Amino acid sequence: MGQVHAGGHSMRTGILRIITGKELRDQIRSKKFRTLFAILLIIAVAGLIDGATSYQEGLERYNEMQAAASEGEEDLSYSYYEGKPSFLGAFNIIGYLLSTVAAVLGIAMGFDLITAEKESKSLKILLSHPVYRDEVITGKALGGAAAIALAMGIMLIVSLALMLVFGIVPNFEETVRILLFGIISFLGVFTFFAIALFMSTVARNSGNALIGSLAIFIVLGIFLPSLAGNGALTNALFGERPEPPQTSGPSTFADVEEHNRLWDEYQEKNRIYQMKVQGLHDTTDLLSPTRNYMEMVGAVADPRDTAAMVSGAFYLDWEDTKEFYATLPDNGLEIFVGLLGSLAKNIVAMLVVPAAFFGLAWVRFAREDIR
Repeated sequence: MGQVHAGGHSMRTGILRIITGKELRDQIRSKKFRTLFAILLIIAVAGLIDGATSYQEGLERYNEMQAAASEGEEDLSYSYYEGKPSFLGAFNIIGYLLSTVAAVLGIAMGFDLITAEKESKSLKILLSHPVYRDEVITGKALGGAAAIALAMGIMLIVSLALMLVFGIVPNFEETVRILLFGIISFLGVFTFFAIALFMSTVARNSGNALIGSLAIFIVLGIFLPSLAGNGALTNALFGERPEPPQTSGPSTFADVEEHNRLWDEYQEKNRIYQMKVQGLHDTTDLLSPTRNYMEMVGAVADPRDTAAMVSGAFYLDWEDTKEFYATLPDNGLEIFVGLLGSLAKNIVAMLVVPAAFFGLAWVRFAREDIR
């Protein structure tokens, strides 16, 4: 029998597989999982239908602008320079809807994982058998993770099937980005599953575990992101937002030169100010699984706008922003890969937060006195 060393002894992979399989079956058979899974599919279908409508409208506008550009017209809309619309914008919509449901799904799957068995005394009976505690907690975590992965896998299959129904066949780079969306969504749900699992080891009963999990979600998912958007806080940290220069209709060449100089100064000050505010958002967002999830989804589904935001080009004069878009490659996956350096902190946070809460749950359960 295979063994994995942990906690001064060897976890037996055979026992681990049995516990993992049982937990996976229990999760899939539970009414709460099936209900939330149905909601997940509804969100996917609704997001794809909405995305398909937006995609067709955007494609029509883009084709009109392209025809106008070929005729020499220069006054083109903003959307033209953003590039040809991609159907993957639909996954941005799905991600937005999923950002809250992911927390609910993860918490619902994990909040009573340990407390329910303590309340029914089945955990005490289980631990009376020759099984180690780390095998129990690890097996339950793996079973929950497998259930989440199964749900995400089915959601992606349904999404791809609907895209084919709409007559949209994703190319290789779009398929890779869809798979990345699935992996990111899995991590988003698993993060809150790990939080709920930790609370299930700490709380005395399932009710307290649920309340504690929801409290952590409110603090990390809602309070911290809204804190960075507080106007009083940003004013206290960075001062008042720069005001644009007043236009009084300059008539002389010197007036025009002075106005252009003042406008350039304003553009630079506003860019620096916006980057500072964005830095505050990024700092608080690192502690928010919901915001990290949305940042990563945005980078996968809409890499062009994400690149403009990250570089600061989004806050520049329109002509400068237009030039920035012109430098971006057409391949969305290539843009996303180029963003990985800027997204490294978000990626690390998405991995560290669930790992930290699972580690805390593991230690707590290993030391808990089960009565």
